[in-house]
Amino acid sequence: MIMDRLFLAVFLCVSLPPLVFSADWDYVVGGPNGPANWDKICKDGKKQSPINIEVAKVEYAKMEPFKLTNYNMKPTDDYTLINNGHSLQVGFAGNFFNVSGGGLVGTYTTVQWHLHWGENNNKGSEHTMDKKAYPAEIHFVSYNTKYPNISTAVDKSDGLAVLGVFIEVGGEDNAAYGFLKYAMNVTKKSNITIMPFELKPMFPAIERFFRYNGSLTTPGCFESVTWTVFKESVKISAAQMEYLRKLKFTGGEPMVDNFRPVQPLNGRKVKYSVNETLTKPTSASTTKATTKPVAGAGIIDISVGLFSLMLLTALFGR
Repeated sequence: MIMDRLFLAVFLCVSLPPLVFSADWDYVVGGPNGPANWDKICKDGKKQSPINIEVAKVEYAKMEPFKLTNYNMKPTDDYTLINNGHSLQVGFAGNFFNVSGGGLVGTYTTVQWHLHWGENNNKGSEHTMDKKAYPAEIHFVSYNTKYPNISTAVDKSDGLAVLGVFIEVGGEDNAAYGFLKYAMNVTKKSNITIMPFELKPMFPAIERFFRYNGSLTTPGCFESVTWTVFKESVKISAAQMEYLRKLKFTGGEPMVDNFRPVQPLNGRKVKYSVNETLTKPTSASTTKATTKPVAGAGIIDISVGLFSLMLLTALFGR
């Protein structure tokens, strides 16, 4: 528990920059410290994230429903709201919120979430769908409970599971994202404690999702993440979005466009949870899917309407 709490203070945007990289990295595309110049596996890896999800090319996969343990409950310990110089993050102790099912092998315990967003509503998400970017994206980060803590799990092939949710802007304040108003108290690199609350209301429908094997999206870019990107998005108000855009990077510049460009797929397969009718997911520009998945053990790949039964193999072979 002590290790987890210490680690939360330095765990930045699904990464460990202080432990494996110098602090000299940023999101300035074309700049000397920008994404193209992130070193080591960030540059040479073959399973890097984020990616563009091409809906027409995804593979059908039947996956059992997600089990989000305690996500509808409020823990007793406070959360820590952090401006870590690169993002807005909320951290908390592990072994309360757990994630299993959904095609994952084992149980993962959630220890933080953080956000990426754009200068305007035409960009901001790290993943894109049919090249459509959303104004923001939130990542819920969990580590595999087979490891004693996240610092041990972070570079293991099956170490992390991240649930990604696209965020749109419009309408009234979203009460589930009420914590965003406290961002005004951490405009510069700092942290405060906030009262805990349930996580389940922060999610869209969780039955339809994309799945692929990838990496952290900041240095050190470890290829240790089982990525889940939910097809449906959530909405926050324009005022809530502005709380994020008023934050400052470590150097004092406005904290906007803090997303890594999409990375090559390099032959990886992107799977999509389906129901028994094999309904294709709609693209980002069309209406939302209305089908629901059928529960099942493991993953069954579907190709040209033919089911091929397969045993679920390790998610992160290197």
